[in-house]
Amino acid sequence: MGNTDTVHQPPTNGVSKDVRSKPFIRTAKDAADDITEFPSQSRMLQDPIGRVLYIGDSATLSFLQLVRMVVESVAGPSPFTTDPRRHKIVECPRSLPGSYKSSHILPDEPTARVLVEAFFINTHGLLQVFQRDRFFELLKQCYLDPLSANPSWLCLLYLVFAIGLTMATPLSGSNEALIIDKLRTAHIDRAEAFYLTAKEMNDPMAGLEDQDFWSIQALLLMSFYTLAKSKRNTAFALLGMAARSALALGLHREEAMVIFSVEEQNERKDVWRSIFVMDRLLSCSLGRPTAISEDDCSGDALHPPHRENEQAWTYSAKTVYDYNETGPPAMEAAVRSCKQIGITLKEVYQKRKISTRLAQEISDVCQTWPRSLTHILQWRQAPNASPSQGVAILHVNLFYCHSVILLTRPFLVYILNKETQVHGGQFGTRPPRPFDRVEKFGETCVIASVHTTLLVQNAFEAGHLSRRNPVVIYFLFAATLVILASDFAGLFAIEMTNKCVANAISIMNYCAESDQQAVRLVYILSSFRDVVVQERLRRRQSLTSGLTLPSIALQLYGVQMTQQQQQHASAKPGGLPQAIDPLDAAPRLHQVPIHIYPGMHTGPLDESTMAYQAQEELQHQQTQYQADLERVNPGSGQDLMLLNQELPLDMSPYMSP
Repeated sequence: MGNTDTVHQPPTNGVSKDVRSKPFIRTAKDAADDITEFPSQSRMLQDPIGRVLYIGDSATLSFLQLVRMVVESVAGPSPFTTDPRRHKIVECPRSLPGSYKSSHILPDEPTARVLVEAFFINTHGLLQVFQRDRFFELLKQCYLDPLSANPSWLCLLYLVFAIGLTMATPLSGSNEALIIDKLRTAHIDRAEAFYLTAKEMNDPMAGLEDQDFWSIQALLLMSFYTLAKSKRNTAFALLGMAARSALALGLHREEAMVIFSVEEQNERKDVWRSIFVMDRLLSCSLGRPTAISEDDCSGDALHPPHRENEQAWTYSAKTVYDYNETGPPAMEAAVRSCKQIGITLKEVYQKRKISTRLAQEISDVCQTWPRSLTHILQWRQAPNASPSQGVAILHVNLFYCHSVILLTRPFLVYILNKETQVHGGQFGTRPPRPFDRVEKFGETCVIASVHTTLLVQNAFEAGHLSRRNPVVIYFLFAATLVILASDFAGLFAIEMTNKCVANAISIMNYCAESDQQAVRLVYILSSFRDVVVQERLRRRQSLTSGLTLPSIALQLYGVQMTQQQQQHASAKPGGLPQAIDPLDAAPRLHQVPIHIYPGMHTGPLDESTMAYQAQEELQHQQTQYQADLERVNPGSGQDLMLLNQELPLDMSPYMSP
């Protein structure tokens, strides 16, 4: 396929343009394989100081702009598509005045312990920079004799303070909450003050040629802190420095570890794996090349030891308060998900082409993830989890879900574009052959997105969700955008999507109380939801007036709805057609490729279950119709109900049991 990308240079007024071609994707047949080619979705966005920054294909911001183009071509201009800030990126400026001078005075010891504990809880399952018990021992020694404390240690300590204060989520009314609230209501940004003090104590960037292991830890912490403060470009640069410095010290090679003690080896491996996780997170969220190549790693420097036996798929509620019990398996699970993210970035987004065969090969590896996950990190443990265990469950399962979303999103984009072409009549015609495998992967993308919102909602209800967790905010935004895009085109009949969107926006509002990036995302999601509601009402009105739109079965399979199916659809409110599988003429709900999620129900449901689902669907559509009218005409109905946190029966095997 020839290169059709068009590069738009920023205009003289400094407002950036997108680097993209038209939202058109070609699918071809190659040896019984569906090959989906997609053009560049990369963009150049302007930051607050006027620079234009590159955002690549895998980034959700690039997917967002493609969705805007599709929506505008179907529904016309709207606040969502004509957003005046659509060519800008949120990069928060420094929150302290330039004249600020740090006092270098340590907080009192109880405050320090609260901040350190908040750091370990809220980075659990994501960063493993220190051994927790050892760190608290060093903290005690520091307060016994602060004047003899090493400047490098103090730098790390203040960085831990900064991250802990930024992400702390203490129980309301507790002593910890009183301490955190006092720090946050100060006349200055105390977390930023801790960060600047750390740099003044011993800036790891001051002497790059003399960097040691502590400076790698410091750069990693600085990268995560700046990411939490919505400074993504700075975080990307700092992590690159940490990765290069780690390579220089041989953290990527197992044979380079033998000269150190077992404790030091474990610490270095933990830091290297944490850098790897952050590298894959920043690369997929910004669409930029990775800093670490797995081919350069040897032994178990990155890859955890091979598990001979899979974990038993049994559930028993177990609350784990021991940080050290959940730490190693959580880090291992995050690394395994990030390995899949790295493969997808290299094989799909770098080449801008994916086939169902390649997707199945990658998903064949993905299917081992739930079975290898220890039972104390399985999502069903969340209601009974301790704070650190709950955060670890959230992080590792979110990474897994996003690895699936990233892999299957190109198929969803293909289907979305096909719907646009058929409904809008602007491009081409229906392809000459069915692409059922493509559609099933697209449906998987939506289901993984639904599970992402459920995971975050569970953590929110349990009180474990930080207002400034950059991982959660990004993954939640990516998932909600996928759900809204699917609902806009009416692609799949998947339950709960409307409630998931409502709860996701509610949670994003919760984060927006402290996070400027979340404020921006609330506007994007809310304006898109309004367009989806308007389009859904327009579609109902068209169907009521007898203007039947082509069903997805017709467009993707070339199969007409039978007379019985049409009568069944017309019997529902608004005459909404239900997606029908032409292979078995049964309702197609959650018919996901079994090779992605072992144990997932993929066959037709029995008659009793189908009758129950039909009744539930009728009630759901009636409720949703009232909700849509209420959103368009406030006061005409009641607010959406909060989401019941129990997963649907046929979706529950999707994730770890």
